Amino acid sequence: MLAFIDESGHPHPHDPNQKPVIAAVCMNESDSRRIAGMIHAMKRDVLQREQMEIKGRTLLNRRTFRRKPDHVAFVEEFFNALANMPISVFAIVMERPSVVETWEDDLLPRQFQFLIERIQLLASERDEMATVMFDGHSGLLGGLSQKFNSFLYRSQLGRAWTNITDAPLFVDSKSSAGIQIADMVASVIRQHEESELYRQVPPGDHFLLAIRRYYRIIGWKTVDQTTPSGDYRHGIYRLSPTQ
Repeated sequence: MLAFIDESGHPHPHDPNQKPVIAAVCMNESDSRRIAGMIHAMKRDVLQREQMEIKGRTLLNRRTFRRKPDHVAFVEEFFNALANMPISVFAIVMERPSVVETWEDDLLPRQFQFLIERIQLLASERDEMATVMFDGHSGLLGGLSQKFNSFLYRSQLGRAWTNITDAPLFVDSKSSAGIQIADMVASVIRQHEESELYRQVPPGDHFLLAIRRYYRIIGWKTVDQTTPSGDYRHGIYRLSPTQ
């Protein structure tokens, strides 16, 4: 199994986003080529730009929805296709912190712990190994690759993640359909949370109506889980500042 991870916003006091989100899109390795082909075909047929990188910040905003009907058509087709993709989605919603959080060298930031635990539960249920794939390079977050490896072998929780391969992969989002899907998913969830669309959508706001519709599609692909000890895990989880 492949688990593609990307974020929308970052938990830092100076980040403009109030509710940063980190999301994982999980798929069987045997399905990854077909899913990438679907994305490639949509870019070719709708946008006539096969090499375009899908990014939430450029596609999922009011300016695009007002001025770029071809991009809106692509977004609509993208989420319609997402509803039928053989994927599972997990996400952690955070609060923008008031101070910079620091982590020990062998400790994964908590949002990664919560997210990868869900990937582990899914991989264990399927009796598969999961390879975690991040956008960017191994030096992210002060050396994410080292933190990941250290956590697997130096913490009790990490040693219990026996279905997670020991070396994460770092890939270029421009060439990874999985990372691009995770980027779009994270962007929708963040905007849904920041606009509190779980309460109501402002009347006549067509952009936020679209975001809520996309969020519902994502919700169909999420998986709620139960740990071996009986604890419940939401597929989309709101992480409190005190956890």
